[in-house]
Amino acid sequence: MTLPVYSPTRRIALLLAGTPFSEWTSVEIIRDMQDMTSSFTVELRDATRSVSALIFATLASYGSAVVLGLTAELRIDGETVLKGWVDTVSPRVSDGEASVSISGSDKARDLIDGAATVDGPSEFKGKTVDKVIEEIVKPYGMTVRTEVDVGAPFDRYVLDCGETALSAIEKGLRQRGVLATSDGVGAIVLTKTGARRAPAPLRMPGNIISASGEFSVEQRHSEYRVKGQAEKAGGKRRQSARLDSTAAPLEGDPSDWIDEQDAVETAGVTIEGKATDPDMKRYRPLVTLGRTQLTAEGAQKQAEWMERTARGSSESLEYEVKDWRAGERRELWRCNELADVADDFMLISRDMLIAGVTYVYSENDGARTRLRVTSPDAYDTEPVGSRRTNHKKGGKKSSGPLDSTAYPLVTP
Repeated sequence: MTLPVYSPTRRIALLLAGTPFSEWTSVEIIRDMQDMTSSFTVELRDATRSVSALIFATLASYGSAVVLGLTAELRIDGETVLKGWVDTVSPRVSDGEASVSISGSDKARDLIDGAATVDGPSEFKGKTVDKVIEEIVKPYGMTVRTEVDVGAPFDRYVLDCGETALSAIEKGLRQRGVLATSDGVGAIVLTKTGARRAPAPLRMPGNIISASGEFSVEQRHSEYRVKGQAEKAGGKRRQSARLDSTAAPLEGDPSDWIDEQDAVETAGVTIEGKATDPDMKRYRPLVTLGRTQLTAEGAQKQAEWMERTARGSSESLEYEVKDWRAGERRELWRCNELADVADDFMLISRDMLIAGVTYVYSENDGARTRLRVTSPDAYDTEPVGSRRTNHKKGGKKSSGPLDSTAYPLVTP
């Protein structure tokens, strides 16, 4: 049996178990930094089901039915953007038409609700966060790619019984201030916010077809505290008794001696990080417990991260633009890219982070891209100055220092 040949006008290629399927009517490929995984939905005409149900159905040149568990690969203009599986199959039939909707996700999907470990190890000692993640994702057939400094090794990194792989990964990332995303094709990427520039700016009016926004304080708090305990009392306890033959009897109230010792023990055992949101005027504190063995630095970093990301996530916008590519080099729009946004309607005029990308194709509208953009500090692992201040209108960026040796222009 001869497999169908892709039409050059079909810029999205769908392969199921290695077999090309070209009889589809609409496609959505979704990548979002919030979800750690990429997903897809394809509306297609299934030849096997159609020929059985409809006497007028055309038998395509392939005959295998679409079933659960098939491997899936999607390419845009020959570039692979997703590798994973078919998770859901939804056949539908009506008067004169039969179709099948399929949806699935990349390999990172199984990290969300799959176990971090089954038979161990349940504890890692002296390993950096990237090495711990490698051990967690290896059984899922995934790898780790590191683009930033991942920080110091953990003294002890514990996987809780029944903990999901994603949960086990995230708790280490927060303490080390590292951002993780899926590349959609089998790797977890450890990186930083806005590692690249978007292929083109976003303008309203301009290349933006439609826009919607949401600004909310529902997830923001006035104060963030992260608390935990240190196993070794932070070095505050004495390792052994100090004998002194010249010691004199203790004087004063014995309760004072106990209070003093309690203060030493508390300082050594209790660890706390604290951060405040300057824009939240009402009393709305949040207290959480550290989920790994905390240090004072780790607790403080985690509290600051919680405040910063909640503040950044309080504003979210969605833009739709034509095609899946932009710019002079015709590059794909991608997640974790900084885009220069000038939107008079939303009162935004600054760099925004592309946090979600949906490649869409329909027979009515053709190729479109939906972009979810937010403030960069929604995903900043470290503070990066003021990223939520609009550019001044009419201002121009300097291209460098002025040259006092410039000569007058000569008329050609």
